[in-house]
Amino acid sequence: MGVPAARVHQMPFDAHTIDALRIDRKAPGHGRAIAIVLLILIVIGGAGAAGWWWWTTRGRTIEVRTVEVASSGGGASAADRTTLNASGYVTARRHATVSSKVTGKVTEVFVEEGMSVKEGQKLATIDSSNVETSLALAEANLGAAKQMLGETQANLHQ
Repeated sequence: MGVPAARVHQMPFDAHTIDALRIDRKAPGHGRAIAIVLLILIVIGGAGAAGWWWWTTRGRTIEVRTVEVASSGGGASAADRTTLNASGYVTARRHATVSSKVTGKVTEVFVEEGMSVKEGQKLATIDSSNVETSLALAEANLGAAKQMLGETQANLHQ
């Protein structure tokens, strides 16, 4: 006798059965949408809180009390007197850019940082030797050009 053949059960496959077995990868993700909505709500809440704070503090006046200070006489010792030492910095309200018409080495400075100056006030002196040398060279070139002009005119009239 032989081994009975295995029974194979066959199912009819149609398109609906196969589609039902597929994994739906297009399922909407709600996590990102919730995060965006929460972010928008936080921004709106922050803007509302900032607006409320501005609205409640804009018209508030500050009460200032003055106190009269009186000297106690001359009996206080050096240890009883209080001295306040503080450090910090002061910034200017306006800044000005200063430049010269020529370049050169600064020989003298007449103002210091932080001093008030007036329009037209001399701030510094620049070494003029380079400019004077350039002027002398230009004058020499002008003289040579005038001499050549004179010679050319003399040759033209001959």
